[in-house]
Amino acid sequence: MKKIALIAFDALTDIDLFLMWDILARNRQDWQVQILGKSGTLRSAHGLLIDTHGSLDEANQADVVLFSSGKEGVPAAIADSEFMSAFRLDPARQLIGSICAGAFILARLGLLPEGRAATHPEAREALRASGVLPDDRPFMYHGNVATAGGCLAALYLVGWIVERLFGAEKRRDTLRPVLPAGQADVFEALIVSAIRQGAGCTA
Repeated sequence: MKKIALIAFDALTDIDLFLMWDILARNRQDWQVQILGKSGTLRSAHGLLIDTHGSLDEANQADVVLFSSGKEGVPAAIADSEFMSAFRLDPARQLIGSICAGAFILARLGLLPEGRAATHPEAREALRASGVLPDDRPFMYHGNVATAGGCLAALYLVGWIVERLFGAEKRRDTLRPVLPAGQADVFEALIVSAIRQGAGCTA
């Protein structure tokens, strides 16, 4: 049973957390997914209260750690020493990823040694100013660390995680329930292409 940690914080972008949570929480046989945060209840950017399942330091023992995003939530999280100091992540034994502005957290944690990441289009210049080169692709990975840009790129991020852990067939089975009716083949081709083209750090 693999353990997947979704890292949350106040003012996070709702869909960036909930889409990953919804896709992953449908499977209870192969992995356990939990939302981890600094407090027991967090408030999303649009005002939804989110109950967390554990503390941030539990991410250090997880097999997979995925950081959510938030235009206001990420800068506040990075400025919070208690939040940042909770993590002792190890890409040698963990799969680590981020959606949109979550890449800023990976950068601050020193998890982007190649100095490149995918992020939300609106965050590209701020990422560049922070010393990280924005990648042109919606999804990219280097070793065991992946970044995705744009809320719906969570399909690529989650797909990559599941495929790395359990293979392509499990990835197809995991994503198929959320794909638009009648377009499964179209999205399958898109997802496969994005994951394959995401390898390495060359745009």
